[in-house]
Amino acid sequence: MKTKITKVVALFTTLAIIFSCTEDMEYRDTAVSPVNQLYEPISGKSVELVASATASLFFEWEAAKAEDSGSPLYEIVFDKEGGNFSNPLYKVLSDNNGARNYATISHKTLNKIGAAAGLNSGETGTIIWTVIASRGLSTAMSNVSHKLTITRMLGFAEVPSQLFLTGEATEGGSDISQAVPCSSPEQETFEIFTRLKGGKSYKLVDKTNDNANYFYIDGNRIVEGEGETTVEKDGIYRITMDFSIASVSIQEVKSVGVFFCPSNKVIFELSYKGNGIFEGEGKVTFKQESWGKDQRYKLLMSYSDKDMYWGTLNDVDSSPNGAGQEDSYYFIKEYGINEGSEPQWNHKWKFDNQFDGSMTKVTVKFNGANYTHFVSLGDGVSPEEPETTPKNLFLTGEASEGGNDISKAMQYNKLGEGIFEIFTRLQGGKTYKMASSQEADAKFFYIEDGEIKSGDGITTVEKDGIYRIKVDFSNKSVITKEIKSMGLWHCWDRNVLLDLPYIGNGVFEGTGTISPSNNDNRYKLLMVYADDSELIWGTKNDTDVVPGANPDPSYFYIMETNDNAEAGQWERKWKFNDGIIGNNTKVRVIFTGENYTHSIEPVN
Repeated sequence: MKTKITKVVALFTTLAIIFSCTEDMEYRDTAVSPVNQLYEPISGKSVELVASATASLFFEWEAAKAEDSGSPLYEIVFDKEGGNFSNPLYKVLSDNNGARNYATISHKTLNKIGAAAGLNSGETGTIIWTVIASRGLSTAMSNVSHKLTITRMLGFAEVPSQLFLTGEATEGGSDISQAVPCSSPEQETFEIFTRLKGGKSYKLVDKTNDNANYFYIDGNRIVEGEGETTVEKDGIYRITMDFSIASVSIQEVKSVGVFFCPSNKVIFELSYKGNGIFEGEGKVTFKQESWGKDQRYKLLMSYSDKDMYWGTLNDVDSSPNGAGQEDSYYFIKEYGINEGSEPQWNHKWKFDNQFDGSMTKVTVKFNGANYTHFVSLGDGVSPEEPETTPKNLFLTGEASEGGNDISKAMQYNKLGEGIFEIFTRLQGGKTYKMASSQEADAKFFYIEDGEIKSGDGITTVEKDGIYRIKVDFSNKSVITKEIKSMGLWHCWDRNVLLDLPYIGNGVFEGTGTISPSNNDNRYKLLMVYADDSELIWGTKNDTDVVPGANPDPSYFYIMETNDNAEAGQWERKWKFNDGIIGNNTKVRVIFTGENYTHSIEPVN
């Protein structure tokens, strides 16, 4: 009997514990307080909406409080004047996906809200707004609302269902049946990437026959009628037309390239082929890391005034795994060049393994329902690595002193078999390459990750500057160093007496009065790199005499020494001739030819 009673007590005790636990672990949602004050815009504010992509209105309110001390989320809700928000016209998350107690709402969105409130284009009316705070499943609507008076933009009451470009300036010419179709990335908006001829006219039509309705662009506005529009020069243009606010944005596209994330640069560019399609090919080499090979990439588009990335629409983080040309894996979306915490890596795709070390073709399509791209094996032959060392080497390209004209390419100095060096000015962000000759049939080379590659690859430096570039074909290595300054260095004073600016073609030259302490006539040359490291250039033939009236040219030959400005004060120096100290003097340092040299002479 005692055993039975004990078991019954134990059973009730267990059930009590279970029910207690169930009660303790029951989900209880976190309460959130309503917003008590609305700050901006003040109630009764009037706003005339404008057709600009950057026009916006700032909303702000007092922060709500959550029972668990967490951060609430917020929605702004709009309604007609006299409404109670039970069936709101529109809802907008606050900034940072609802996390902020403020929001920046575009005029375009406010224009849509005005339309939902029954306001016609250009009409003025009043709407009301308040804020809903939420935490988990709990929500609290503010008991305060503000009035906002808006004047809607002069958009189109009837928006065409499709839009085309036609006219002499367009890819389809003046034949309306060949008009070029626009894409429609969102409702009431049309967009086109297309080639236009400068000085010739184009217009917009909603059909490709004689029954078409005509529109034209006047400044940044769309106007109905048979007017005509021109661009100043030939080019590839992106034209975005928003009929809801009758606004237009026109951007010239300067280039589109394949941006390889591990290298943080464009590895090859895409040419415009027509009908909104860009295509190009180049060699892709994955970057070997300790954890494996890095194969991440996206696209970089350069407009006339800014750069923008085009990355994955769906933020995938895998290889395509057999995805076809129409697969959403390849869909693209535009992002800011500095968007996110890691803009170099955000919104990227991964090349399939088959493209490592291969000529690869990338096709980008800015047409149709979804902007997209596709990657395939290239039609060309993969560039071979240098098998033979060129006898001579030249620098050419937009970034170089000689420009793109290969006949004006700058010649490297030959230091030995397969070893070349050049001192030259380069323009930042522009491209250059190396050539085996100044002829049209020259073999080309480029630099990638500090290594020489053969072919028409792209090489750039980040900023304008004077550079020393040393190339060694025996191990395919390249050393590039930016030069900050060059000067005449006095041994006794241990400082620069005369700055020697770069004047072009490997020459540094300066003119001024040389007035050393103690009238000491010993000097060398000091080069300072951009990292502030210093390099002394001294006499190649180690002399301890003045040059005299008719010196041997070899007296002025220079060589790089192991000394810097803090050591080797007296070794490998030259001496000024009489008449140099205290007088106006020109000093020239020449980094060209078989022997680097310099000259120093009085100036009348």
